[in-house]
Amino acid sequence: METTLTSKRRQHKQQNTDTAAAQASFFRSQLILFNSRKRHGLLYSVATVAGLFCIPGILSAMGSETEIQLLIQTTIPLPFITLMIAVGMYILNDLVDAEVDKVNSKNRPIPSGLVSKKQAWSFILLTNGAAVGMLILAFTLASVVLVVPMILIGILYSIPKKIALMNRFMLKNVAIALFYMLCTMLGMTSNYGIELAINNPIVPIHTMAMSGIMIFAGSTINDLGDIKGDKAAGRRTIPIILGGQNTTKVLIILLTSMPAISWILYGTFVEQFTTSMMMTATPIAVTIVASLALLRMANIRKVFKDVKLMRMQHKKWFPLYLVLQSGFVVGSFLPL
Repeated sequence: METTLTSKRRQHKQQNTDTAAAQASFFRSQLILFNSRKRHGLLYSVATVAGLFCIPGILSAMGSETEIQLLIQTTIPLPFITLMIAVGMYILNDLVDAEVDKVNSKNRPIPSGLVSKKQAWSFILLTNGAAVGMLILAFTLASVVLVVPMILIGILYSIPKKIALMNRFMLKNVAIALFYMLCTMLGMTSNYGIELAINNPIVPIHTMAMSGIMIFAGSTINDLGDIKGDKAAGRRTIPIILGGQNTTKVLIILLTSMPAISWILYGTFVEQFTTSMMMTATPIAVTIVASLALLRMANIRKVFKDVKLMRMQHKKWFPLYLVLQSGFVVGSFLPL
């Protein structure tokens, strides 16, 4: 009798141990997935922070708030909402692209087999669920209006197969740019930014336009490194349709237009309104970033046929996004 009871206790203990191990494996898988795309998620999250602080006068508006809890509730969750949606949608894309990534990015968690598809689906549901939860916490109608299309774009980018924007010429890059612009707008929807944005329309228009062009160029550069896998998947990306050389020419034109548009907007509105509408530092920052990007394009034109070198070039593009977003914030504080 004692032997039977001892055996059952051991079996029960072993079951608990196995369950704990399975749980640890699940949590580890979620951490692996997050780490694999956290850089991209932070990129979009920074865009939301830039949107929150890019409008002149925003610090004064926040400083006048007497209820600190309300200030925290309506501002802090916004970049985290963006972070959760972005990493979740990137993992959704990785899940759909698991076979293609065996050619383009075979070391990613899903195509490498490090993480199961079931664990990936759990991650997608958890991250988007967390985003919705934070949206409820920071509830404003404007935020809801922006978050809904953000999630919709993220889904339609990858699924269903017949609609998936990632397979369609130009629409893929436009969708990425639009998502990035919505992330920036989300920062402007705090209780303290909406009125300022309405009174200073040139600032949000300029910020979103420059952000959109920059991310459009960056996503197209990423496509230059994915030509082999994208062709095998039957996709119609810009490099596949236009060819590598023509694609780089288009990108050079777009990047050259950034400082031109920035200075034209500044010159047009500086007399009609006041210099506080759009600080001089902002077009200066745009000019610096666009110039650095054009220098980078000179290298890309030489190596776009080499997948490994293109991967490296695309990684080097990330700091340019951060410098641009920082320029929007600094430009709103410096009355040059």
